[in-house]
Amino acid sequence: MKPAQLSIPRHWIVWTVVLFALTFALGFAAKWIVALRFDSLDATVNALNSPLLDKVALLLDELDRPTVVAVILVIVFVILFFVRGWRLALGTVLVTGLGWLTTLVVKTVVAQPRPTTAGLTHLLHVNPATLSYPSGHVVFAAALVTALVMVCRGTLSRTIVIVVGALFVALVMWSRLYVGVHYGTDVVGGVLNGVAGVLLFAGLWNLVARRVFTGGGRRVAA
Repeated sequence: MKPAQLSIPRHWIVWTVVLFALTFALGFAAKWIVALRFDSLDATVNALNSPLLDKVALLLDELDRPTVVAVILVIVFVILFFVRGWRLALGTVLVTGLGWLTTLVVKTVVAQPRPTTAGLTHLLHVNPATLSYPSGHVVFAAALVTALVMVCRGTLSRTIVIVVGALFVALVMWSRLYVGVHYGTDVVGGVLNGVAGVLLFAGLWNLVARRVFTGGGRRVAA
């Protein structure tokens, strides 16, 4: 593995196409077939509420604000700068940010309206401004965790990131259902979109990094 390159699957283009295809397929299927939306799931999750859970959900509601995303990526860059060097730090934050932005394309194409909050027994003051599918919060969480996994070199560090990251993504998925602004398929689609977006830009980053930072040579993929 070259110092400036992220660890990605050898056939990353194939995986990217497959994951984006699944993302769009799930979105359109849920839009056309109401039963596939699991539209009662948010009410079920919302019914199990408490003041503490309210605070957690409202805190995570800030996750996909541009300023919050920028702060998180700056923190990630600084940490990785000292741990892995500026090239991998830059690559990680770039593929995370660009991978997250792909959700705008998916949202626009699928154009799934938000679910109604009429069935919720515990309303929180959350005002979503965009379309429903996929969840941008989940896309960012999945993109961040995927990018961090790609920058890990040792088995132990990668395992830790995968386990902690999976719990973090699951928590974000729960929070979007808890506040009642997404269907069940929105959060699943968010995971698919986040991983697909990072794979796309990680592959492109490695192609550029091979030429810019190492002067050519064969890429070694994970």
